[in-house]
Amino acid sequence: MKKILKFTALCIACLSFIWSCQMNENEGSVQDKLISSNLLKDGAIKPAFLIGEWDCIEFAYTSDGSQISNVSDISKGSLTIPYAPTPIGQNLEDRWKLEHTNSHWFICSLDGKLIKLKLKGSTYVNGPLEEVDLQEALMNVYSFVIKGNELIFYFTGNEDKNLLILKKR
Repeated sequence: MKKILKFTALCIACLSFIWSCQMNENEGSVQDKLISSNLLKDGAIKPAFLIGEWDCIEFAYTSDGSQISNVSDISKGSLTIPYAPTPIGQNLEDRWKLEHTNSHWFICSLDGKLIKLKLKGSTYVNGPLEEVDLQEALMNVYSFVIKGNELIFYFTGNEDKNLLILKKR
């Protein structure tokens, strides 16, 4: 009888833990959706608009997608986008290329305003913190919007900044 009670208690504890994790995950995704929707106001999400060369100009933070704060300049860096999304062949020249001190190549998949970038190559050798921040932002990107000549990526995983702003060359 004691074994059955212990087993039942263990099962209840496990189910409670799983349920609480799912609740936290769902809360985060609701916030991500809200921020992405608010950023989209007065913007476009057409994949063709992504193609080109972009200069990395700023990191920023938003809690709701409407108000932007904590803007900090990026000293250098560019993103070349030859295709959006990346073709299935994934040749090196078809991949997105982040250039800073080193070069980093990504493949891209799109679903409306939602975007996923996966690192698929790098010449990384002891890059500066700014380059690490750029790479991590792109690896954790959630959505994008284009407003005029600016490309704004909303990314997750950083408490101080969650926007990467680029300007078309």
